[in-house]
Amino acid sequence: MPATYMIRAMRSAQEDFEVFFRNDVVAVGWSRVDFSAFESPDALVQAVEGEYYSDGCTAPQVVGKKKNEVRRFKGIEEHDRIVVPYWSSVRLAVAGKEERHSAHDGEARDLGNQRIVSFVRDASGGYLTVPRDQLSEGLQRRLRVRGSTVADLSEFEEQVELLFDGEAYLSTIARVQNEQEQLFKSTLLGILRDGTSALRAGGIGLEDLVVELLRADGYEAAVQPKQRFPEIADADIEATRDDHVTSVKLLVQVKHHSGESDEWGARQLSHILEAEPDLFLEYKLVLVTSGNPSDALQALCVAKDITLISGTQLVDWITDSLEHLRPRTRNRLRISDVPQLVQGEPASE
Repeated sequence: MPATYMIRAMRSAQEDFEVFFRNDVVAVGWSRVDFSAFESPDALVQAVEGEYYSDGCTAPQVVGKKKNEVRRFKGIEEHDRIVVPYWSSVRLAVAGKEERHSAHDGEARDLGNQRIVSFVRDASGGYLTVPRDQLSEGLQRRLRVRGSTVADLSEFEEQVELLFDGEAYLSTIARVQNEQEQLFKSTLLGILRDGTSALRAGGIGLEDLVVELLRADGYEAAVQPKQRFPEIADADIEATRDDHVTSVKLLVQVKHHSGESDEWGARQLSHILEAEPDLFLEYKLVLVTSGNPSDALQALCVAKDITLISGTQLVDWITDSLEHLRPRTRNRLRISDVPQLVQGEPASE
């Protein structure tokens, strides 16, 4: 049976998806290294490490994860099955033979290393788009793992193969529904950024919203006093989640930005560990922004092992958690509880 992988479109922005679907490829970054010029995965990993991680500024555990992703992408073979997360759905592709390097896409979106694929089409000729709620809970959880660009889905290969056989998708309504959801998300992102929601002003409302989202994910979360941390160090929210196996502790910084987000929030978080490592070394750092992260911010978050949630990802989080948000919170976000009908025709079987 062919191998099965998840390939995420970098930041999952519309421009990243366009690189995939316009060119019939899946793609990853590290664009200063041409993957197609290497026969040996080991030699490729060594080249990527030398080009991107030789300065020692990136946490060793992060470097290890990235090297594994490089090795997986290089290891894709013809006919392998590929799942591409696409908003709240997935699209499917079959890997072709050809690898290539695009200097244009590398410079524009850091998606220069590409593998030619054939995307699966539905009965109407559009891309087969499968809502995630048609997938098993385990596969849905795997697709939600943040920071993962290339993942091995071998444990789900039988389920994914059913998707390719069409047994889990019988209607083009899902595609129409996906278009409506994209419109909803883009509108909601605009509301969050331009201040036309009814959230409390000064960024306080966004902090309260993130607290609700964390609680919906099973955390105990609370906004922190402004003077809790020394000097420039700062985090708005502390969140913890314990079970019989693990204990997760988060320090979350929230930035309400309408445009580009710079490195300041990440520097505030990283300074916590620098100033008080004995107290907070076991905490995971998270930066949430309603804006677009700058390239410098993304690089700093990778180097400091900070989980970065952009405005687009924040809207995804809100959408996934809608049923758990208080009615008053949904109203403040201008989200109606009135159901809508989706127009569409069933696909022929």
